[in-house]
Amino acid sequence: MTAVRKKWKWTIVAAAALILIAAALNWMYHSVSREEWNSQRAAVALAYEKTALTETTWVERFVGDKTYTVISGVDKLGQPLYVWVGGEGELRSELAANGVAGEAMAEQVKAKHAGAEIMRVTPGIQNDKPVWEIFYKYTPEGQKREQHFYDYYQFSDGTWIDTWRLSIQ
Repeated sequence: MTAVRKKWKWTIVAAAALILIAAALNWMYHSVSREEWNSQRAAVALAYEKTALTETTWVERFVGDKTYTVISGVDKLGQPLYVWVGGEGELRSELAANGVAGEAMAEQVKAKHAGAEIMRVTPGIQNDKPVWEIFYKYTPEGQKREQHFYDYYQFSDGTWIDTWRLSIQ
């Protein structure tokens, strides 16, 4: 066998191995994610059935006192709407106009903590009340390391509720 043939043989074997690895990783990703996607689809279907929701913009998971699937969308009149679907079909909806915008809450965190990088802004439920959960990271004054924080604000008026700092231990 010539050197050129050996080179082509190994190139084909390597390409086939890469394709098999990519296919296996894709299958594993879909297997792991399938349950979450099915849960989200069921929550959206329930929200369409039981609330004024007619269109979905995004769906996220919120984990607090209880776990909720949070759905952002619009109602029959085209108004922005949030729907929280909890375990056992627990349902709550709130017009976005009845609360402070999530972007405003993120700006409030940035104003309070110069240099904060907002990672996620999610409407949630804590103590049976709608809240904004702002997940961010920044380096507190006098500290050497960047730290991660969760700030909670009342959905209705943006009043600060609590801050949780994640610690590495």
